[in-house]
Amino acid sequence: MVNFKIMFLLFLMLISIAWAQTTKVRIPENTTIAPASKAIDETIKEAQPTTTRSETTTTTTTTTTTTKTDEKVITPSASTPSVSESSSTIPTSETKSALYVNFRSTFDLISQDDLSTVDYVEYKINDGDYIKYTGPISLNKEGPTTITYRAVDKVGNREAAQVLNIIVDNTPPTVTLRPVEPLFISSGTNFASSKNTFKIEAEDSSAGVKEIVYYIDNDPKQKYTGPINVPKSGFHVITYYAIDNAGNQSNEQSFVVNVDNSKPTVEILESQPFVKVNDKTFARVGTTFKVTAKDGESGIAKILVKVDDAAEFVPYVEELSFSTSGEHKIQAKAIDNVGNESDVATITFLYDIKPPQTSIKAISN
Repeated sequence: MVNFKIMFLLFLMLISIAWAQTTKVRIPENTTIAPASKAIDETIKEAQPTTTRSETTTTTTTTTTTTKTDEKVITPSASTPSVSESSSTIPTSETKSALYVNFRSTFDLISQDDLSTVDYVEYKINDGDYIKYTGPISLNKEGPTTITYRAVDKVGNREAAQVLNIIVDNTPPTVTLRPVEPLFISSGTNFASSKNTFKIEAEDSSAGVKEIVYYIDNDPKQKYTGPINVPKSGFHVITYYAIDNAGNQSNEQSFVVNVDNSKPTVEILESQPFVKVNDKTFARVGTTFKVTAKDGESGIAKILVKVDDAAEFVPYVEELSFSTSGEHKIQAKAIDNVGNESDVATITFLYDIKPPQTSIKAISN
């Protein structure tokens, strides 16, 4: 009876051992190393995302890299060849195109494995040593930079290294505003006519200028596409700045201008009152004519006159006088310092330099 019990227990042990050898161990679920980055900029679509896989007899690894920069996502493209367990070296493929970022850019490494799960992700900057990835990568040093990265799963499969080439540009562009026509400056005030326009120019020696933004007074911001016109009279503030392709923004600059749309006025003054004779207007002998002009904004730049049948206006330099009898005409106009031209003032009169003649006649008784 005792022998039977011993034999029965041995039988149960053999069955348990056989069952354990034929039972598969369940592999843990995938492990995510870091959360995915937000999409930042739809404009950088040349670099399309590519999934790379390294296969062995036991595992399959999928690794993607996301670059997070001020509202931009840059996903480099790289291909990873398969690696067997007996490989002694790991082939590396590089991304040929470089992307511009700035010091605010951060980079997330996101890795997953379909079977044994990811053990860790490591990376290096330029020729530095590999370090384990623990959180977003930041870069402060300007210039060409290479990020090399790879993942290792829990059974020792190592992903072929992937490379992201970037250029770190922390320098904002320079931007200037200039009028197309020269301004008139008086007592520190910039005067311009409504016909004048303003150009905004920006330069960036690294990433290049992406856009120029400006606004006038409290108007909405808008992209600069060509010379700006400020048609309304009075003082105005033009505010402007530039953004480069790495996301660096220049400081806002302001330009204050007084737009002068007012015409000057001009007047012709005779030194003596005219004389009316039979509905005709005569100038007294010795009369001179003075031309004056006024402007309440930028001021008078010049006064021009044209006398009788002259073809062109000429600068007014002194009072006008006449020495020949007959009909005469004076035309005058003024131009202010921003180019506004007055209406033309005109006077027409007769001038008589011939004295009367008197004769004497005897009257007989």
